Amino acid sequence: MNEMTTRSTPRSPGQSAILAREAAIPITLAGHARSGKYLLLFLIALALASCTSRIDTPMTIVTPDQVEATHLAPAAVDPIEGESVPPPLTEATPAIIIEPSFPAPTPTSIPPSVGVPLEELSILLPGPGSMVNSPIKVKGYGGPSQNNRVQVRLIAEDGRILSKGYSFLYSFPGRPGLFYIQMPFESQLVAERAWLEVRSFDDFFGMLRHLMTVEVTILSTGSDRIYPAIHGAEKLTVFQPREENVITGGSVLIQGAGWVDQDVPLRIEIVNQAGDVLGSGQVELDAPSVGQLGTFSVEIPYQTSLQQWARIGVFELHDGVPGLVHYTSVGVWLGP
Repeated sequence: MNEMTTRSTPRSPGQSAILAREAAIPITLAGHARSGKYLLLFLIALALASCTSRIDTPMTIVTPDQVEATHLAPAAVDPIEGESVPPPLTEATPAIIIEPSFPAPTPTSIPPSVGVPLEELSILLPGPGSMVNSPIKVKGYGGPSQNNRVQVRLIAEDGRILSKGYSFLYSFPGRPGLFYIQMPFESQLVAERAWLEVRSFDDFFGMLRHLMTVEVTILSTGSDRIYPAIHGAEKLTVFQPREENVITGGSVLIQGAGWVDQDVPLRIEIVNQAGDVLGSGQVELDAPSVGQLGTFSVEIPYQTSLQQWARIGVFELHDGVPGLVHYTSVGVWLGP
């Protein structure tokens, strides 16, 4: 029987060095694995420590009545320009009021302004300077007037009445309102100067209460050219006496304001219900120039033997053309 024996194979010095290095590789890898494991554990511990060290700020609920008590965050600083940056706008941010860049005007001594009411009667269409064909579509506003209606007339420059009609006010009785009417006319001229006139009347005796006019050009051929008008200030108004005042003593002080289209004095008449003139006169308007607002004041004597209803009318007449430009009045009880 053969006996097997194991013998170590003789190695050279180079082979011994290689084998030594190969044997050291597992040991080195094991060391790296242990150091990576320690690093991972260190990172996990650091993350846990940062999470446990943070304290969450509790949420604050602000009710609507506490909005004014909240404080704005401090302004940040622009890292580039170095200027402060305002905080973002929130509901608690106060409103920003922008002041004008120019200084406020200094007070100067000027005459006191005169306040006048709105025009009692006004023609809105066609406005002044319009050129119109037949029929003229008139739109206006005003009142009150007797039976809740107004009278509209078209008058030529020579005084001819080219058209006349009545229009009801679209309002409750005793209140102002809109009115509409069509005014047909005939003219032998290609173009002619004319005035649209509207009148209102008082409720007691149907006396003329108010009148206003608008100058237009009427055409027998051609196209309309309509300009609108606004419901502006009263052209003539009476401040004293007031409506339904009782006047005695034989004279009455009349004060008011307005403007005129021509350099003519204002006329004043005191007329009773029968149409009799109880007193009359005229007064110059104290205004800077024609067409500008001014005031007037005059005392007019009258004659009456009993107490009666009368209207004090202040009006402007056309210069050289028959008819009224504007008429305003106030009703009073006139006594001896």
